[in-house]
Amino acid sequence: MRTKMVKRIVALLSVAVMSLSVVACGGGSGSKTADANTLTEEEYEAKAEELGNSLNSAMTDAASIDPNDVEAAKEFIEGLKDPFVEFGALNAPAKYADAHAKFKSGCDAMVEYLDICVKAMDSGEVDTEKMTSLLTTIQTDFTEGAAMLE
Repeated sequence: MRTKMVKRIVALLSVAVMSLSVVACGGGSGSKTADANTLTEEEYEAKAEELGNSLNSAMTDAASIDPNDVEAAKEFIEGLKDPFVEFGALNAPAKYADAHAKFKSGCDAMVEYLDICVKAMDSGEVDTEKMTSLLTTIQTDFTEGAAMLE
């Protein structure tokens, strides 16, 4: 079960990386907005690239985890949440606002999914229905967010 979880997480990371690479490769004007908390297009693209790089690194790290080392797997999963929380909390520029709403929803679902994975490792109980629902949300939201940017 633990091996399957790590494989599923790596697959989800792949979807997220591909989706966010669309933002990172986009050419923004970098224009400032009225709200000081809202990122410029260039800043947002840089944050998307940063998240993509973090996820690429995590995918590499996942390959080295011993599926029998529960504590290492839990630590890895816990560490995956931070980049998603950080990216979801960004104030996107107008150009990316609709897509970011989808990315935020996907990020929130990913964090919840990762929490369930850790709980399942502790208890051995898996809420398959909830996990399947979250997987669908993650894949759909990241794919739709990326499509909005094309």
